[in-house]
Amino acid sequence: MFSLNNLELRKVTISSLLSCIYLPSIVTVISYRGILYSVGKGSSFYILVLIFIAELAKSFYLSSNNDIQSKRSRNKMRASDIVKTFGFLLGVMFCFFVGIILFGAPVLDNHEGTLVLSTLLTLLTIFPLVAHSGVETAVQLLFGVKSFSKDTIVAMLVNNALLTVGGAWLGAVVIPLDWNTPWQQWPIPCYLGAIGGYVLANVMTVLKVTMMSAANKYKFLNFFVNIMNKLHVSK
Repeated sequence: MFSLNNLELRKVTISSLLSCIYLPSIVTVISYRGILYSVGKGSSFYILVLIFIAELAKSFYLSSNNDIQSKRSRNKMRASDIVKTFGFLLGVMFCFFVGIILFGAPVLDNHEGTLVLSTLLTLLTIFPLVAHSGVETAVQLLFGVKSFSKDTIVAMLVNNALLTVGGAWLGAVVIPLDWNTPWQQWPIPCYLGAIGGYVLANVMTVLKVTMMSAANKYKFLNFFVNIMNKLHVSK
């Protein structure tokens, strides 16, 4: 459940709007250029780089603070923790890789596609959480050691991660269907499903924040806000 901190709500809304713009734009451009079916290959690495840059920029914005001392402290920590963060993300990527295979991905071939999908999932799920909260806090949140119910930004990041993974899982449904279409090849449906789930999560966030703001004037909107609260995870 989101808290009513105006600054956090503003940051969450702007961040979600950016996600709703840049990811569909990337998919639209590569589809227009006729390279949509190459997203599961190493040649699409530049897409992952673009997503990394966008998510990193968003994390800087979400973590921005007017407290100069806090900024200096975070800068020192980044310099000392960058290796640990990189190692943690590699470990998460490996876990995604193994998990995807356990869920039915090709074992003996197309490892390139599985690795690309694992990288995408890492960038859209764990990376934003680590960039915003740090490795230790991210681990505590993932294992339920630390609560995030009163942190609007972290709640958004967790919900984004859950719907991203859910979208990738649902995308796999069309792979075994006998449609003989090029976009059914592994891992294109899961790749696009992950992006779709991420965008859906951000659309839901924008709608929720909008209704929360409007509910102050139109009380009947509280009913819809309560429904959307049930669609978000809170602890």
